[in-house]
Amino acid sequence: MIKRSTLARNVAGAVLVLALTGTAAYAQSQQPAQPAKPAAPAKTAQTKPAANAPAPAQAQPAAPAGQPQAAAPQIPAIPIPWVKRCQEEPSIKKEVCNMEQTIITDTGQFLVRFGIFEIKDDPKKAFIVSFPTGLLLRNGFRVALANEQPVLGTFIMCDQQVCRGDIQVDQGFIDRMKKAPGLTLQVANAVGRIISYPIGLGDFAKIYDGPQTDPKVFDEQVKKIQDQVKARQDQVKSEAEAREQQTKAGLEKLGAEKLKGAQPAQ
Repeated sequence: MIKRSTLARNVAGAVLVLALTGTAAYAQSQQPAQPAKPAAPAKTAQTKPAANAPAPAQAQPAAPAGQPQAAAPQIPAIPIPWVKRCQEEPSIKKEVCNMEQTIITDTGQFLVRFGIFEIKDDPKKAFIVSFPTGLLLRNGFRVALANEQPVLGTFIMCDQQVCRGDIQVDQGFIDRMKKAPGLTLQVANAVGRIISYPIGLGDFAKIYDGPQTDPKVFDEQVKKIQDQVKARQDQVKSEAEAREQQTKAGLEKLGAEKLKGAQPAQ
């Protein structure tokens, strides 16, 4: 079994959390040293192979089994750029690498984090996933590369912010992942409803085969996303305040009309 060292704690979790501190997306803590991170699945409905997924993830509730798939409301999502970190693990004297991507909503809410954890020259790899809490854990999660049948994974642990799980995979899975246009993650929420996350994989092959992420470049990319999220948060806040003022004005007008109608005739 793959052992995730301190790299699992400090690499993607720490980099992403610290880089995005201040946005609502990262109210979660660093990753724990588990052989994986959580993901999505369900046993209540039959899962179809993932279709060619668009780059930005769109969380979509699945229709109940036996019913036609209705057009689900799509959640605007932003993919944080892939991050790759490698370091020598003293206990095994081998290099370990962690490659992850985080998806958030356009207002900064955390949706999912997924990726690959591997030890150099070890044929056993781990597909790792993290999801927000509030899941039906006994159902595990599922991941399906485009045009492939889904693979079932199990949750490892949860803390106050996220639930983490993994699937043991091999190099063949990673090679197919590098060529796939996208994948779909599925998880069941607390009431058993399946939520699907189609995610594009356009940059995965380049990240997997390339060098470690340049911290300065990554910080610049994250800063742009922070600004984008902040602008959207301000817009949402402004729209909410406008609706509140409109509602208040309407109620005041209605109250004045009722009061006027209740006055006795002179």
